[in-house]
Amino acid sequence: MRKEKDGLGERLLPDEAYYGIQTLRAMENFAISDNTFAHYPNIVQAMAEIKKACALTNKEIGALPADIADAIATACDEVLAGRYPDQFPVNVFRGCGTSINMNVNEVLGNRANELLTGHKGADRVHPNTHVNMCQSSNDVFPTAASLVLYRETGGLLDALATLEAAVRERMEALGPVVRIGRTCLQDAVPLTFGQSLSGYASLLERTGTQIAAFRKRSATGILGATAVGTGIGVQPGFMQRIYRNLSSITGLPVRRNPNPFDGMQNSDGAMTLSALVRNAAAACGKIARDCLLLSSGPECGIGELRLGPGFPDPDALHVCKLVIQIAHQVGANDWAIGMAAQSGEPDIAPSGGIKLIALLESLELTRNAAPLLAEACVQRLEADEERCRRHAEESMSLATMASAVRGYADGARLVRTAWGAGLTCREAAVREGLFSPDAARELFDVRTLTDRPRMERLIRKYRKI
Repeated sequence: MRKEKDGLGERLLPDEAYYGIQTLRAMENFAISDNTFAHYPNIVQAMAEIKKACALTNKEIGALPADIADAIATACDEVLAGRYPDQFPVNVFRGCGTSINMNVNEVLGNRANELLTGHKGADRVHPNTHVNMCQSSNDVFPTAASLVLYRETGGLLDALATLEAAVRERMEALGPVVRIGRTCLQDAVPLTFGQSLSGYASLLERTGTQIAAFRKRSATGILGATAVGTGIGVQPGFMQRIYRNLSSITGLPVRRNPNPFDGMQNSDGAMTLSALVRNAAAACGKIARDCLLLSSGPECGIGELRLGPGFPDPDALHVCKLVIQIAHQVGANDWAIGMAAQSGEPDIAPSGGIKLIALLESLELTRNAAPLLAEACVQRLEADEERCRRHAEESMSLATMASAVRGYADGARLVRTAWGAGLTCREAAVREGLFSPDAARELFDVRTLTDRPRMERLIRKYRKI
């Protein structure tokens, strides 16, 4: 065991531990769950990238001795290579990042000291004085969150593109098949599967476009703001170099928030991204729910879709239900993020850990759900064309065409006759003498009723209102 001390006293730590006394205190004070930053290597990676950029910047401006800066940078590279994965045991449910910031400072400080002296400790490299130079937990953690979310959002865009491609492929394959539309789960009017699937494709395309637009401006940092935005304690020259170095290390287009006080105080960016991810999850859930409904049966339900070439695939059914549940969870996370964002303090956005962890869960769930839905459900969709046509032709909604050319009263009379006699609208129209057999064949052809130009030509041809 080794001994460390802070302002509160002394504590013993395991010799093999790279974290220090402040991490130990955080572990004891905030042991509320098993969810620690060790489970989020992407956050630890971003923190290490920031620490490396700061060390190199402080070296460039002469604020940090070269050997100490280089040792910190080497320690950062080791963390970035995946070493010390068990050295980040602090709980995620803790404020705006103080615990994880000090945890990272201590791991890097002890390792840098070890590189320089052969032992852990703070005699050459201090976690606050050196590793955390020109920084505060309040500007480091939000900047790390920005880097993490930029990367994770890219994965979501790829996943949505996969689902959209699957929808568009089925849109082409099933395009001509006519089915009856449904509103409020009641018969509406005919449309094709190509038309209904095009709505999903547009939804996914629009959702992806909105997320991509947000992502373009999301890699924003507030490094140099330190505690509240004033930059207290920042060494001269730091602000002129830090974002160039951070962009070089991360490979991301990191830019400085022009108003550090805004970046400190407000969480509207997290809420906006959360809403976009919620929309993406809801889009997946809507597609899954509609597939479940239209494939219900196989004999006693709607049965117009088949989730596979033969008997309904139980895996596809369960995937649809899973995706719906994911949409619910993402919606719950969005609510939590909104609550966290509005429970603010005057000079800092509160509950940073809660917002980031909830967002990461939403991103991960939706990123996994979209391609799973594509592979297990959308790509397998087949239509029962005969059943679809029968449902469309037997619908009373076809009387809409009679109303369009002869007026509402004749359309209503047609529905009463068809319903009472168990006839189709086409058969009832001929019986009632509303149209000749040839005219009825044209006016109630379900394929024609999905084609706006052809419908307009028929209305002009037969209109008697």
